[in-house]
Amino acid sequence: MSTPPANPEVEAILLSVQKSYSELNELIDGPLARLEPEKLYKSPAQDEWSIMQNLAHIVEIMPYWAGEIEKLVAKPGQNFGRTMQQEARLQAIREHGRDSLEQIRAALPGSYGRLEEVLGSLKDSDLRLTGHHVKFGDETLDWFIEEFVTGHLVNHLEQIKGCLGAME
Repeated sequence: MSTPPANPEVEAILLSVQKSYSELNELIDGPLARLEPEKLYKSPAQDEWSIMQNLAHIVEIMPYWAGEIEKLVAKPGQNFGRTMQQEARLQAIREHGRDSLEQIRAALPGSYGRLEEVLGSLKDSDLRLTGHHVKFGDETLDWFIEEFVTGHLVNHLEQIKGCLGAME
């Protein structure tokens, strides 16, 4: 008989992130690796990110949100997160939106590892801590993780798949 995890909610979050990371690597090693390289940088429509911009953003968000989660756990109630116009976020896309697939592949393990380390250190009770976001107001860490980590990763994977579909 197996013992249930001590922190099942955190386990579920970790599983979701692991699943997204696995799916991302499958995309990179499969259809993205077979794609003509110039198509990685082509936007499927006006005001939509290219595959590489999505990948650059994913590499940037995992350690960013890991740091934000750590700060909130250390000091509940503080300001949390950023808006879409935050300069460091935009700069990462500008600086890495033309990276090669190999550069992204090399950057992903460290980016993911940082997020997994922080999430793995959480207890279910930490998920009830609250922080203040400039746009969304006061929310629990659980809400922030769903909005900006697990749901965010899934959304970007779907955008990458949509880009692939638009190029077929």
